[in-house]
Amino acid sequence: MKNFLKILLLNIGIIIAAILTYSNGFLGLRPTDDSILRAGFSILIGLGLAGGLLGGNYALLKEPKKVLHAQLLDKNQVENVLKEYFRSKYFAEMSKTTCDQIGRIEKSTDRALLAVNSKFSQGSMSNNRYQEILNAASQTAFENMKNIASRIQMFDDDEYSRLSNYKNDNIPDDIQEKQIELYNNNIEYIKNSIAMNENLILKLDTLALEISNLTETNEKQTENLLKEITVLTQELKYYN
Repeated sequence: MKNFLKILLLNIGIIIAAILTYSNGFLGLRPTDDSILRAGFSILIGLGLAGGLLGGNYALLKEPKKVLHAQLLDKNQVENVLKEYFRSKYFAEMSKTTCDQIGRIEKSTDRALLAVNSKFSQGSMSNNRYQEILNAASQTAFENMKNIASRIQMFDDDEYSRLSNYKNDNIPDDIQEKQIELYNNNIEYIKNSIAMNENLILKLDTLALEISNLTETNEKQTENLLKEITVLTQELKYYN
């Protein structure tokens, strides 16, 4: 069963909390207590424990909802898919990192665009050029996030756990080794995508600082950064 240990700990925790709350040897709260405050607390805690019991077990038992790539239209939908895997035994960190990068890339793009608008007048050739490159980078990064979210839905904790011990079952090893290779290739793709996203964040933040302090002496450096962002954007498009 998925998340068996988490389910067990959740239920044990709720039982212990109930004992501490309602046992005469501890808090001894009762809905019929003469004290309105204590009676109210007993009811509120009871509702909270019941909600935790039902909601917690449901969240741990339910299967992650699968969403088609074409249905991922905005960042909230992508984040929701990734959050389904925050409790994954094997893939939680990749999901959390990718989800975090969505907001960070957005903020880095906004900082760079703010620097551009502060340095170059609206409608000027320089402003339009910078904006075009930055918007293309941001949109391509989002497409990359969509691909990661789509690919991460291929993961299954139980299946991966079974494959990790494939030599101890009766299924032919050569078949399972190919299945493991598929998993590992997918994991490698996502790790590379995360690394490219992080590199883009670095370039965008660096560009924002360079534009803010733009002079004739560092103009060449800024141009090089623009080229690097353009190249990285093209690489992301190819990777997608």
